[in-house]
Amino acid sequence: MNDELPRSLMAAPEADSHTLGMSSVYRLFESFIALRERNERQHKLFEQSLARARDSLQSSFNSFVGETQKAYQQLRQEVHGDKRLSLVFLNELLDIALDLDRIVAARPAMSGDDDTVARWMDAIEVHHRMVQAALLRHGVHRYDAVVSTPYQPALHERVGSRRVDGMDALRIAEQKEPGYASQQPEFVLRRPKVIVTE
Repeated sequence: MNDELPRSLMAAPEADSHTLGMSSVYRLFESFIALRERNERQHKLFEQSLARARDSLQSSFNSFVGETQKAYQQLRQEVHGDKRLSLVFLNELLDIALDLDRIVAARPAMSGDDDTVARWMDAIEVHHRMVQAALLRHGVHRYDAVVSTPYQPALHERVGSRRVDGMDALRIAEQKEPGYASQQPEFVLRRPKVIVTE
């Protein structure tokens, strides 16, 4: 008799076990989907935080670059301004020194008791020495052209030319006026004025 159980009773335990397995899989997929959605939300939050941090850093860096360039330009202008001022000052001082050289070289011969002229000339010589000492204190030294060396426009100022027997063309024949150079940094302030061979 037991062998003849209705089929509906016999199929029931099998259907229950099948439904149970499906609900476990369903819950597993639900958990997986929830986990994925939470991961995507966290990923979006992370990307937003990263974008904000990147924008903040970019803004700070741009500000730093702008301020650095501004400071560099200001420093550069100050250095160039100081250099121009120094060159003007040194050139004026050189003009005075050259004028005093000419005055001292043209000192008249003393005749009799002309004390006034003698004192005036002595004063000029004192001032001449003072200017020369100031030039040396500032690292400015006399720069002479060497006769018979090749003429170089960067180092010599040509004020005339003439033929000289035994010398090739474009050589220093004579120096008319000395030049001056600075030792700090080393550069020619004023080129010596020279006569160049033809």
